[in-house]
Amino acid sequence: MKSAIESFAEFFNKQGWSYNQASDKPVIHTGFTGDNGRWNCVAVAGPQDEHLFFLSLLPCKAVPARRTACAELLTRINFGLTHGCFEMDFEDGEVRFRTSIPLVSAEVSPELVEHVVFSNLCIVDRFFGPIMKVLYADICPKSAMKPKTAKKPSISRFELN
Repeated sequence: MKSAIESFAEFFNKQGWSYNQASDKPVIHTGFTGDNGRWNCVAVAGPQDEHLFFLSLLPCKAVPARRTACAELLTRINFGLTHGCFEMDFEDGEVRFRTSIPLVSAEVSPELVEHVVFSNLCIVDRFFGPIMKVLYADICPKSAMKPKTAKKPSISRFELN
């Protein structure tokens, strides 16, 4: 039976992704480029394969002055999620997203690994923009969560023949 971290490596190989596997612990480092940003990722298995989790590490840290606003935004986002959660380290401002699965005794299926990884990446890509707005554009968290509305075409008072 292969280990949980071997299941991650197999998945990354099938996807054609480059990665670095730690030699001394069950950890794999990789990266991802989505539609809205680029970030590093870490796949981790428990020492006895009792759990596995996948982390997306956002490429920026919340400066002290924006940590409260960032925490509010992440709480607003987390409230609507069914799988995974955003986290922020209040000490250094690191922002990340975590998906995890406890492993009881079964071998890790490729479908399980795919779900843990892709659900993570899709959610981070979806909320990358609002997080950047709160961190860098001084936008309030509630406004950052509002979906973009398409501009209504202006009605010209003149017509061309």
